[in-house]
Amino acid sequence: MEQVTPPQEPERDPQVPGHELSGPWRPTTIDYAFWSGIASVVVGFAMLAASFLLVSDSELQAVLEETAAQGQPITMDQARSIYNAVLVMVVVIVVAIAALWIMFLFFMRRGRNWARIVITVIGAVWILLTIPSVAGGGIAASLLSLLQLLAVAATIVFAYLAPSNQYFQHGRHR
Repeated sequence: MEQVTPPQEPERDPQVPGHELSGPWRPTTIDYAFWSGIASVVVGFAMLAASFLLVSDSELQAVLEETAAQGQPITMDQARSIYNAVLVMVVVIVVAIAALWIMFLFFMRRGRNWARIVITVIGAVWILLTIPSVAGGGIAASLLSLLQLLAVAATIVFAYLAPSNQYFQHGRHR
């Protein structure tokens, strides 16, 4: 009687996850662009948290004085309520923008050239809007703004280095 051995899977490199074997080759520059883009979001949320945590009662008092000078006095409780409503609105908007940015990063990472172009345009506008924040504000805010500016710039630069360009030149990525 012959002994039957079950078929065996071909050997795989343990360093390469199975889902990456079937997909196209992706250069490390694309991964660097992706992670730089993710870092820009993390820094953006740190900037948002810092800007809201650093608002003091004296700054709210200045708002109270300004509204009183305009003939529309409000109380400190009303000022805090308005502040909290603005905080919620800003967080919702920032989360939506961050989600879109991350979605485009994933599409870029999968080789979609249109996503790279969208990231480039949004990133350039983002950089232009961030430059004044680097020059103005406190030390912490300026450093976070600079860090975010550098992360967004790195995202764009890595997306256009030679290995990245070769990755996007394959017809199936467009």
